[in-house]
Amino acid sequence: MKVATWRGEARFTIDEVPDPAPGPGQVVVDINTAGICGTDIHATQGLFPWKPPVVLGHEYTGVVRDVGRGVSRRLIGHVVACEPSYGCGECAECHAGRVSQCPRCVRVGGFAERVVLPARCVHPLPRGLDPVTAALTEPAACCLAGLEMFRMPPGATVLVIGGGLMGLLTMVLARRRGARRLILSDPLEERRSIARRLGAHIVVDPSPGGLSDRVMALTRGRGADVVCEAVGKPDLVAEAMRLVKPTGTVQLVGVSPLGSHLPLDLWDIHFREVKILGAFGRGAAFRRALALMPTLGVKRLVTARFPLPRITEAFAHAAAGRGVKTVITPGGA
Repeated sequence: MKVATWRGEARFTIDEVPDPAPGPGQVVVDINTAGICGTDIHATQGLFPWKPPVVLGHEYTGVVRDVGRGVSRRLIGHVVACEPSYGCGECAECHAGRVSQCPRCVRVGGFAERVVLPARCVHPLPRGLDPVTAALTEPAACCLAGLEMFRMPPGATVLVIGGGLMGLLTMVLARRRGARRLILSDPLEERRSIARRLGAHIVVDPSPGGLSDRVMALTRGRGADVVCEAVGKPDLVAEAMRLVKPTGTVQLVGVSPLGSHLPLDLWDIHFREVKILGAFGRGAAFRRALALMPTLGVKRLVTARFPLPRITEAFAHAAAGRGVKTVITPGGA
C-alpha cells in the first residue's frame, strides 16, 4: 500500500509499505478521507514538536477492510470515524479517558491508503453523516472537549477569534451548549461569510483594529463572557484577555508554537478573576462529537480535496489559508 511520509519542512514522499495485518482486537481500515490539521502544517513549519520521518494525519474516516481475532466480522464493510491514537490503558491518564496525555500514546497517521487500529478506536457513522464530513469529528471533539471544561453562562456572549476550522466548530458547538450571542472575528471575508451561514450573529473584520471597540460596544464595556482564541498566536491570546469580562473565561483553542509564553499581566488575571483554560486533544469527547455531527450543518467546511500523490500541493494550499478545510482522499473520492 502507499503512504505519504513527511520528510521534514514541506517535503513528502509517496512510499510503498507492506499492507497492515490486524492483530487480536484490531481492525484494518481503508482510508476514505483524512483532513490536514493546523498542527500538521505547524509541524512542517518547525512550530510543532513532531520529528520526521513520520506519517501525519489524525482526522480520518474509512471502511473496515479486515478484523483480527476477537473482533466481530460484522464490522467489515462499515464506514467508520477513527480515533487516531490510543494509550497504554494502564496509566492514570488512560483511566481518566485522557488518551492524548498518555506518556505511551501511539499515534496512527492517516495520510495512507490503510491503517490498523484497535477496534475500540473505530465508530460506525450515525445516520445522515457522510465520510467526508465525518472526518471533521476529531477536530470537533477537540473543540467540544475544551467547551466541556467550563459551564456556559446562561445567555452568554461568546467571542471567537479566528474563523478557521477550529474557530467555526467552536462557534457552532458553543451555540449548542447555550451561548446566546455569537461574535466571530476573522480578516478573511470568505470565512466571515461562512460564519454567518453557520449562525454567527455578528462578524468582525479585525484588520482595521476595531475589534476591541466593537466588542466593548456590544457588551456595554464589560467584555464577552467567553473568548475563544482559535488561531494559536500569543498576541491574539493577549487580545482575548483584554476582551473577556471580569470573571469570564478565555479558552485556548488554537495551538501556539512550542515555547510561546502567555502575554499577560498577572495582576489583571488576579484583579478581574479571569479563568484561562486549554484542552489538548479530544479528551473523552469523540463519541459525543460524532453523535452531534449530523446536526451541526458543517459539510460546507470541507473546501478542497486532493489525492494522496498530491499531498505536497495539498499542504501548500492549506498553509496558504485557502478555504477552511483541505482533505486528502487516498481512495480517490
